[in-house]
Amino acid sequence: GSSLAYAWRKDGLLIAGATGPALVIGNAQSNNAGTYSVAVSNAAGTVASQFASLTVLVGTTSPSRIANLAIRSPTGAGSQTLIVGFVIGGAGAVGTKPLLVRAAGPSLGVFGVPGFLADPKLEVFSSVVKIAENDNWGGDALVAAATASVGAFAFGNATTRDAALFVPQFAAAGYTAQVSGVGGKTGVALAEIYDATPPDTFVASTPRLINVAARSVVGTGGDVLIAGFVVAGPSARTLLIRAVGPGLVGFGVNGTLADPRLTLYSGTTKLLENDDWGGTSALTAAFTSVGAFQLPPASQDAAMIVTLSPGNYTAQVSGAGATSGIALVEVYEVP
Repeated sequence: GSSLAYAWRKDGLLIAGATGPALVIGNAQSNNAGTYSVAVSNAAGTVASQFASLTVLVGTTSPSRIANLAIRSPTGAGSQTLIVGFVIGGAGAVGTKPLLVRAAGPSLGVFGVPGFLADPKLEVFSSVVKIAENDNWGGDALVAAATASVGAFAFGNATTRDAALFVPQFAAAGYTAQVSGVGGKTGVALAEIYDATPPDTFVASTPRLINVAARSVVGTGGDVLIAGFVVAGPSARTLLIRAVGPGLVGFGVNGTLADPRLTLYSGTTKLLENDDWGGTSALTAAFTSVGAFQLPPASQDAAMIVTLSPGNYTAQVSGAGATSGIALVEVYEVP
């Protein structure tokens, strides 16, 4: 038989030089996407192949990440202000990040939370500069849309005194969200930060929440500090979680929790517990790698390193011996 000749086409157009029995596309890029076919000829005639579509996904490796932080704590004014810190960034991150930030008080009553904060006020700071604030959310359309898209519970109606902000473009940096009681009121509040980037658009260069933290009064019983967080993405993520009490004294914080205990849960299942971090080399190295301030080796602060599959978790901070005081709970992405 006579020899075969091959003619490859992309989107109906001949590909110059593509005359072999196989078409190899190395290091495929987005401009290589399209519909391919080949015509095979010899002296007897020509036969055309069926069409084959090539889709190229470039830079779509979605990193596992912290997607949400929720802190429930007794809240008031002054030293009882609930302070939530968060850092946006990540290796290779480019651009800005949309976030939904909420301070729920009255809407907690629907869930049977006693003693909720009747009128929370929400303020967001970049360093010492206030960049946004809200007292009553007022049925804001952007907040309502973001609430639905991230899967947060809806506030009862547009007239509740819950507070919320949707900020479409947070630059990569550190911020604090502060929740206080209007008119000096006190009660239980829930502070929430949601990553509002649509999950199907998340790529390796998308900025993410690399550190979330909250400082508040730790009480006893139902008034322990409860931090809920979500790990999202295709795989497990290694995190550093800390409960700092004595370690705050050097920063001028008064009334700190003398001996915090840190307990990690998945649902009602206890995964891990730590009372005193013990000055281990692994934790010391982790503090350095994430940029966290160091703790004295013999301090009674608590810390743990844990690798968690995607899902919902809670970190609870209580005082050993049913003690109370101000503590800081932190969740860091470990590089």
